[in-house]
This record gives sequence, C-alpha cells and structure tokens, in this order.
Amino acid sequence: MAFDPTKPLEDSPLDAVEMRNQLNALKALIDAQQATIDSQQSQIGSMNSSIAELQDAVNALQGNS
Repeated sequence: MAFDPTKPLEDSPLDAVEMRNQLNALKALIDAQQATIDSQQSQIGSMNSSIAELQDAVNALQGNS
C-alpha cells in the first residue's frame, strides 16, 4: 500500500490496519530515500577524488606543484 496523506480522515474512528499500513508505507519511503542518499554520497565521494586528481594535474602542468 502506498502512503496516502489524506488518511486517516478527520474525526474518523481509528483503524489499526489502516494506521499500520500508513506507517509501513512511510517507512518504505524513508528507506528508499536513504538508499538514494547513500548512492549519491558515494558518487560525490568519487567525484571529489576525481576533481582533486584533475586539480593536481592542472597544477603540475602550470608548474604550481
């Protein structure tokens, strides 16, 4: 079940199954976001390393070691 921000309706009786489904759907969204963040963090780390290597190469070419 996907998260539905319109549930529960205001002044509706509490339904444990509906609330559990909502909480599980939110947890799934959070987990998916964390996986995306972890992947992007890894990519940024790789890019930072590449940039540092390229900057070193530029400095060497310019004689700015």
